[in-house]
Amino acid sequence: MEAGMNLAPLPLAVFVVDADGAVLSWNRAFENLAGYGPDDMRGRKLDAVLALDDGAPLAPALAEVDMTGQLLCAGGHRMSVRLTFAPHSFDTAPGNYSVILLPLPGQGPPRYALLQDFPVAELIETLPCLFYVVDRSGHLLLWNRQVENVLERTGEELPTMNVSEFFDDVERQPVIDKILAAFEHGSSSHEADLVGRHGKRTSFLFNCARTTLGNLPVVFGTGLDISERKKTEQGLRVSERAMYSSVNAILITCCSHGENLIEYVNPAFEQMTGYSLAEIKGRDPRFMRIEGCDMHEHQRIRMALRAKQSVHAVLRNTRRNGEVFWNDLRIDPVVNIDGKVTHFVAVLNDVTQARQYERRLHHLAHHDALTGLANRTLLQERLKIAVESAQQGMPGALAFVDLDNFKHINDTFGHDVGDCVLREIANRLHAGVREHDTVARMGGDEFVLLITEQAGETVVAELLERLRRNLDRPIVVRGKEVIAGASFGVALFPRDGDTVDRVMRAADSAMYHAKTLGKNNVQFYSIGLNEVVRQHLLLEAGLRNAIRNGELALGYQPKVDLRTGHVVGAEALVRWNHPDEGLIGPDRFIPIAEETGLIVPLGDWVIMQACTTLQVLAALGIADFVISVNLSPRQLRQRQFVEHLAATLQHFHIHPSTLELEVTESQLMDNPADALEALAQLKHLGVRLSIDDFGTGYSSLSYLQKFPVDVIKIDRSFLGDIAGEGNAVITRAIIALGHNLKLEVIAEGVETREQLSFLRDHDCDQMQGYYFSPAVPRDILRNMVCSGLRMAV
Repeated sequence: MEAGMNLAPLPLAVFVVDADGAVLSWNRAFENLAGYGPDDMRGRKLDAVLALDDGAPLAPALAEVDMTGQLLCAGGHRMSVRLTFAPHSFDTAPGNYSVILLPLPGQGPPRYALLQDFPVAELIETLPCLFYVVDRSGHLLLWNRQVENVLERTGEELPTMNVSEFFDDVERQPVIDKILAAFEHGSSSHEADLVGRHGKRTSFLFNCARTTLGNLPVVFGTGLDISERKKTEQGLRVSERAMYSSVNAILITCCSHGENLIEYVNPAFEQMTGYSLAEIKGRDPRFMRIEGCDMHEHQRIRMALRAKQSVHAVLRNTRRNGEVFWNDLRIDPVVNIDGKVTHFVAVLNDVTQARQYERRLHHLAHHDALTGLANRTLLQERLKIAVESAQQGMPGALAFVDLDNFKHINDTFGHDVGDCVLREIANRLHAGVREHDTVARMGGDEFVLLITEQAGETVVAELLERLRRNLDRPIVVRGKEVIAGASFGVALFPRDGDTVDRVMRAADSAMYHAKTLGKNNVQFYSIGLNEVVRQHLLLEAGLRNAIRNGELALGYQPKVDLRTGHVVGAEALVRWNHPDEGLIGPDRFIPIAEETGLIVPLGDWVIMQACTTLQVLAALGIADFVISVNLSPRQLRQRQFVEHLAATLQHFHIHPSTLELEVTESQLMDNPADALEALAQLKHLGVRLSIDDFGTGYSSLSYLQKFPVDVIKIDRSFLGDIAGEGNAVITRAIIALGHNLKLEVIAEGVETREQLSFLRDHDCDQMQGYYFSPAVPRDILRNMVCSGLRMAV
């Protein structure tokens, strides 16, 4: 085949010479530029076609890569051109050179004029991609404007540069390898970044194909800008890695023929559920649901999927091992470029522990920690519903349950045993009612029963009586039997109240009534109880004010020595001068003071008044007079009571032996060990100690010997019928016991001559009572003592 006959037209003039300068092949652009025909070029040498400006001999091996010279055209004229001698670096048989001619400006037809002769010139220029032709030397022979724009270079520069210069160092060898692969195998493709003059980088997908232009082997190809695709791919890789590494379980389904089938799950999903992607791919995720559970949530999910919308749900699913877990699920649709939903992405969170913790918190917020019963909050919520239902014909009952002996159990056996008793009481109450009834603990030893849909007062009474008898049975704790006992106060609704507050107040009134009737009984609310409770509350409120407003008064009942008849002491007895009711005896307000804790400030006031009286008598020279004050259990249990008492005595300059503190026998025996310790501290302070109401309790003689007391007082009940053989025997025994223990014995409540004679005959030490004098004010007591008033002996 003749050289140049099969060459496709190219805008750049190029021909190939060997090492000796013989022309081997050329293209039509060279023929058009130089004006030679194919026959003119055969056998020509390099120096017959080109000449250097300085007239030096021209040899390819010695020539500079880029220089200027003269093209010796047909017809004898010359054209100034830029010459590029490029060795065939991509050739497996080096030694040949490509000679590329580029007319200098103004010397020949421009590239774009030459390009018009190219049959597909317009197409190449308008391609949305790079177009290029490269020879074995690695130089561009043809390119479109896109190449210039990307490389930020002019058309005059490009032929003088090797294409490898358009890439980073690390990419040059792979690019050369791909071009060589096209020369050797016919085609190749690769991705690489072109680098412009000013550093601009653009990613391209290059596709190369081998061809020949006459006898000139070349590679032509296209470069498709894939920068956006690269960014997208990078984003997808980041997203994929994020999904893969996410601690949240992720599941992707593909929408196909109305179904949503699993296409991908991440490792977190596999770890959460126990299912691998391989075993569930192509399945509908609904296989993990629990039939019959969370039906409303499943319905919401189905509706959202049909509507191609997002949805959030919390429901239960099963793991591969059958374990149930709570799943916080978020599902979102994925839309393609056409706006069609093709996939759904689901993010799953195992919230089992959070759900359990939430339920635990809810339980703790609504249940008693010790017994597990409903607490006040939950009781009021349920009572509100029950009271509202009662308006619709479903009556109910509310019962307050208060343990009768719990304080004694706590003080005697300790709080651990007390807690065990409370739990057992809770179990017995819960076991004795229906499942839909409510048993609540309000705190301390107070329980409440909410009985719904009750059939009437008789049925409720029978139920509560059974419960009362059950609570009255002994409770064995750590080998010890204790009996709690309980009092029940009951209100029926809507009969006794149509609001939560009214029903609870009615039940509380009934409870108060049960306590006043001797405890361990069941009492229903009645209208008359309102007045009783109201008076109780008024008395409590009035007592608080009485202490502040000076309404309390202290009377002193003299104590007489039965041998001499002299007044040797007195018992301080508090009275309340109520502004409306007049004088109120201690039997009415002392129990309220004990119940409410007002007994502590009241007791402090009594001690201070007694000390004031002792101070007045001491100033008159009466130094051995003794005033006794009743001490409440609450005062005795106060940790700093002894220190406070010592400060009071020091403030009034009172000798401790002139103050006598009276404690009851039952008070000491409630908790003998603690009582012994408290009395020892008081005795160390120097005050006198007396056991009041002796004989009415159940004293242990062994403890009686240990208590550091000075006096025992015979209860007035043993003097009521002194002629009776039983009382006489007990009274004689108490006097003898006291003297044998070297204690003084005082009889209180002496009202008759017969009682006085009996006490003298049996050597009782002192007496007090109406026979000699009732309680008198301080001034009268002072006059009585100063005047030397005596009782006849």
